[in-house]
Amino acid sequence: CPRQLPITNIISQARSTFSPFYGPNGLKKAVGCTALSHPELLDGLVKAGISLHRLQTLPALSGLRLKLGLLEERTGPSLLKNNDTPSRKDLTEQQPASALSYFTGCLARHIQPSIAEATQTLLSKSNLLPAQVPADQYCCGLAAWSAGKREQARELARKNIQAFSAPALADTSIITSCASCSSHLLAYPTLFAEHDPWHGKALAFADRVREFTSFFDAKLPISPCIDTPEHPNYPKQRIFHHDPCHLRFKDKGMSAPRSLLQKAGVLILEPEEGPLCCGQGGLFHIACPEHSLQIFQQSSKQVLAGSPDYVTTTCSGCLMQYQEGLARQGQQVKVVHLAILLADFQEAG
Repeated sequence: CPRQLPITNIISQARSTFSPFYGPNGLKKAVGCTALSHPELLDGLVKAGISLHRLQTLPALSGLRLKLGLLEERTGPSLLKNNDTPSRKDLTEQQPASALSYFTGCLARHIQPSIAEATQTLLSKSNLLPAQVPADQYCCGLAAWSAGKREQARELARKNIQAFSAPALADTSIITSCASCSSHLLAYPTLFAEHDPWHGKALAFADRVREFTSFFDAKLPISPCIDTPEHPNYPKQRIFHHDPCHLRFKDKGMSAPRSLLQKAGVLILEPEEGPLCCGQGGLFHIACPEHSLQIFQQSSKQVLAGSPDYVTTTCSGCLMQYQEGLARQGQQVKVVHLAILLADFQEAG
C-alpha cells in the first residue's frame, strides 16, 4: 500500500468478527486451520493420505490424487519424534551445543521431511553443527491469523515461544526453511498488546529468527565447480526461482536467493514482467480454487516460457502450488524446495 496502511492486519481484524465458517468453502477452511494447529491430527492425516495414495485407485489427474502425491514417506526417523529428540535436560547437557535451532514449519515436519534433512545438510556444508529441533513446536499460526482466528494464532505463538525457550535453546538463532513461516515468526510481537507480558517475549523471540536465504547466503560456500579450469564445460542448470509474496516486498527478499543460486553456478531465469503471485495464498486456494487456478496459470505461463530444468522456492504454500499445478498440466519440470536443490548441488559438486 503506497500509504503504508496495515492492509493484512485490517483484513484479519475484520475476519475475526465473522462466523467460524464464513465465506466460500468455510468448512474446508475451518478444518484446515484445525489440522494445522494440532500436530498429532496433521500427522495422522498425512499417514492416512500416504496409505490412500499407495492404493493407486484414484484417477491420475484427480485433485485428491495430485494432492496426495505431495506427501512423502519418511525414509528415516522423524526429526521431531519425542523419542528421537533430546529432552530439555539432555539439551542442557549436550556438548557442544549448536548455536542454532530449527523451526521446521508444517511442510518440512509432516508433509515433505526431505526439506528438513536438506536444511541440516546445508548446515553441515557450511561447517556448522546440526540445528537443534524442539519436539514441542507447533504451526507458526499464519493461517489462523489470516483467517481471523486471532486467539488461536496467539496460542500457537505462545507455544512456539515456549518451545524455543529451553535453557540450551534460549540463546540460539532460529532458522526456518519456510518464507511464510519466517515472515510470521518475525511478526509475533504485533500479535500481543504492548502491556501483555508475552509482547516482550515475542520481541526477544523474533530477534532470534533468521530467514533461510539470507542466513545461508552468508554461510554456504561457493560450489567448487564454479569457474575452475577443472570444469570448463560445467553444464549450467536452468533454474526458475519463484519469489514468495512474503519475501519479494522486503529488503533482500529477492536478492538473497539469487545470490545463493549464483554460488551454485546455475543459470537463473528471470521473467520480463517481473515476479507474479502463484495464487496459493494460504487458505485462499481452498476458499476460492477457481480464482487460485487462474492466478497460477498466469504465473506458470511465465515460468514455462524459459524451459527451466527446475522450479524452486522457499515458501511451503508456493512450493505445493507449483508441484500440484505443474503436475496437473502434465509438465515434467522438477519442482523442489531451494534447500533440496542446493543440498543436491553441494553433494554433486
